[in-house]
Amino acid sequence: MLPRIGSNEQLTEIEKTLSRKGLGLSFPPRLEAAYEEARGPARNRAIGTFLLVYLAAKLLFLLANLQIGSKVFYLSMELRLGIVLPLTLTAVFLLRRRLPAWVHGVVAFAPLVAETALVMLLGRLSGAKFSERYIMAAAVGIFAQTLLMRAPFRVCVNGLAVSLTVFCVLSRVSWPGHFGPPVPLDEVVFAVGFSIPALFERHGRARADRRNFLLGETNRLRMEDILRINEHLLRLSSMDALTGIFNRRYLDSALSRSCEVANAKDRWIGILMIDIDYFKRLNDSAGHQQGDYCLEQVAQILQRSVRAGVDTVARYGGEEFCAILPDADEQIVVDIGERIRRSVEAAKFPSIDGRVVTISAGATAVQSSADLRFSPQELVAWADRALYHAKQSGRNRVVSSFQAMQLPAIEA
Repeated sequence: MLPRIGSNEQLTEIEKTLSRKGLGLSFPPRLEAAYEEARGPARNRAIGTFLLVYLAAKLLFLLANLQIGSKVFYLSMELRLGIVLPLTLTAVFLLRRRLPAWVHGVVAFAPLVAETALVMLLGRLSGAKFSERYIMAAAVGIFAQTLLMRAPFRVCVNGLAVSLTVFCVLSRVSWPGHFGPPVPLDEVVFAVGFSIPALFERHGRARADRRNFLLGETNRLRMEDILRINEHLLRLSSMDALTGIFNRRYLDSALSRSCEVANAKDRWIGILMIDIDYFKRLNDSAGHQQGDYCLEQVAQILQRSVRAGVDTVARYGGEEFCAILPDADEQIVVDIGERIRRSVEAAKFPSIDGRVVTISAGATAVQSSADLRFSPQELVAWADRALYHAKQSGRNRVVSSFQAMQLPAIEA
């Protein structure tokens, strides 16, 4: 994946690369590093698998070597098991390690070049009667490794060049008394030409893979932008513009979810309904600007006074606020309400008639059970009734639902 610098900058870089005339097989450094990080591990695993399958296929040739003669058979077995097999297993091991790309390229093609040399050597030792069979096997092997192995294109080019060099040298070299006659030049040219279409196909696939990577990164970055914008819009739609805390819409949704959880798992849930004392008089006498400032400050105190990451604070409407307190019994709810009340009073925001701003709060908490299920509306009604008693009992206090039940009825 691309390093995080900012999706717009990343998209610009990708789009410039895609728009270049004839997408090449190299990217700007940052894109190249991202491409290798995304494709490298899976590609190296695929190369390791190919090497093991290729070796297994070549071991079947031991049966053909046995038909030619014991000398060729034993030499083939010794070279494959003593050189090609260790090289293959070493390559598979190193391909799974974090090493420079050129090291992976060398270890990937080392067993293939060794196998090409082995087949050509056996072909020259087997005599003219069987050499054509080995020449064809070596040519097909070079074609297969070029076409099928998922190495980077430049690595394929270098590997093909080395394999063809070994092929050509061992085809034409003379060793009287050991080798048969040199391979006819037309057969050498055929084997070399046979590999070119495979290289052309690998080039096309490499370009397509890089283009697909860029298109995938483009789609990913654009999707991340869309999700980020949607998240931002959702948050804006859930926030109260003045106070910066959640709004009534979010509160209703959060309270509904919290009640569902409490009812489903027989857990406690608490509610605080909070009202700023004498707010209407403050707003009328000091002006809306002072009233807005008071709302902002009280909202921030509420946010700081509840349990971070657990409780939810929202503006209920006007000068009223609500706090949802999951897993809180009535004592916890009252204690948090008292902490809020004391903090607001200690802030000494000026109110009317020389007073400071205070709040009144109604607290309720209930534990769900098989015999008791409740709705969000009932919770709010219980807390609102307690708030009403707090206001009518002199303000600047927290009254719980239990306390409200013990108080005498107060006429409106």
